[in-house]
Amino acid sequence: MALFACEPAVDARQPTAVSREEALRPTDTNSNLLWRYASGDTVESVANDGGTFRVHFTRAGLNAVPDAAFASQVEDVYEEVGALYHGPLGYRLPLSDVNVAPNGGDERFDVYLLDFAGQADGAFRVDQCPPNLVDRCIGYVVQENDFAGYGYPSLVVATRILGSHEYFHAVQAAYDSDQNVVVSEGTAVWATERFDPSTSDFEHFVGGYLSDTGRSIDNAPIGPVPAFAYGSAIFFKFLTERHDDALIRKLWERLENGQGAPSEPMDQANPTWVIQLDALLKSDYQSSFAAEFREFAKWNLFTGSAADPTQSYANGAAYAAVTMNTVQLPYLEEIARYYYASTQYYFATAQGRSQVTAQLVNHPGTPVDDTEDLTLWLAVRRNGKNEQLTQVTGGQTVDISGAAVVVAVVNTRRGKVGTASTQRPGFCLGTPEEVATCATLIRGDLSDAGAEIDAGVETDAGVEPPPPPMGCGCGMGGEPLALLALALTLLFTRGARNA
Repeated sequence: MALFACEPAVDARQPTAVSREEALRPTDTNSNLLWRYASGDTVESVANDGGTFRVHFTRAGLNAVPDAAFASQVEDVYEEVGALYHGPLGYRLPLSDVNVAPNGGDERFDVYLLDFAGQADGAFRVDQCPPNLVDRCIGYVVQENDFAGYGYPSLVVATRILGSHEYFHAVQAAYDSDQNVVVSEGTAVWATERFDPSTSDFEHFVGGYLSDTGRSIDNAPIGPVPAFAYGSAIFFKFLTERHDDALIRKLWERLENGQGAPSEPMDQANPTWVIQLDALLKSDYQSSFAAEFREFAKWNLFTGSAADPTQSYANGAAYAAVTMNTVQLPYLEEIARYYYASTQYYFATAQGRSQVTAQLVNHPGTPVDDTEDLTLWLAVRRNGKNEQLTQVTGGQTVDISGAAVVVAVVNTRRGKVGTASTQRPGFCLGTPEEVATCATLIRGDLSDAGAEIDAGVETDAGVEPPPPPMGCGCGMGGEPLALLALALTLLFTRGARNA
């Protein structure tokens, strides 16, 4: 292990964001980098003989580490991370910085320990993206220097989480640094869990997805990196539990510009992760994105207290329970809205009913069947656990006597490259008789009720969608069918006006 010291420049500037092209490092105190050493800092570095990483630190001032031993611990953790990623998992090394100036002293991957003042705890930063490599970029990691006040159980645990996450971003940049935030952050959180499942980072984040499953998984909210993107790690965890760890690496190999699957010629030059995942699943796993996403929606019913490792995640009890829309039976949603690669979950108590079913209803006059590529999962929720999980394809029922029903509506209809499809069928939930009446009203009375008929498939083209409407529901008990039809008609008319 060797130590190096370098004298800093003088006169620090006010921090601003760094561009992708600036070949600057935190040791350049005259730079405008957001995180950098102060002009009075003496920066040292530590690296194992024959190792892949060099860790930079200072012993005094705002950026000081607790002690030099911590810098060595950081270096050891990164070596362990790199050994996994580039050994058994088979990922590329990050691009070399040998031709970058400054480059931290040599071609090793650089980690700089700096004070983040509680605003963040680490980041992968890009030095430059060589023009001949197109979105494959060179960079380094900056990491919190002492984690004081951050709440991590120990400095080592904090480094294991930060190191495995941020270094995976450096690995991603060896393939494509300009991918959708869902696949970049989701697979980075997955990588931390793969590196050290004893940390709680993954479990902490997955609720960001499970609380917002009605959003398309390839359409994260606009703005700073959202909880939804981090939480989408659960989808990549699902894929590797179902198949193998190599799937994530194979996906990143296909995301390099120009390396998209030949079966998707419109997506080869600048690949899109959902499209390339579909091609990968078809070619290597005898599956498809649609098939996997339908199963994923089912697995998410078995989270939190409803966990069952024989039917879903091995550690699902440690995950947040999936969020559901609580409704009353019979339930009618005259114009539901289901985004591509999303799932809407519903929950309703029996209220004296026994057999219940659900149905998606295409509106009359639509040029495209809005129920195609939608999947209905139906289950009994009794004492917090799922029973009788059934795919509804034509009137299948479950017995919810003294219990509740849960429903998942999954949309796997893919639009053209660069677009997302939205479907707006009617949705009915109740006894077979209630559902039949509901479907009749939607098919026969919707236009007379003053509703505006949707054209079938809506193309969002990446525009941020509004939240899906909740529809309307009613509790009817054991009223005669004629009264039920009248009540549903009134509710349906009100829902149509609000759609």
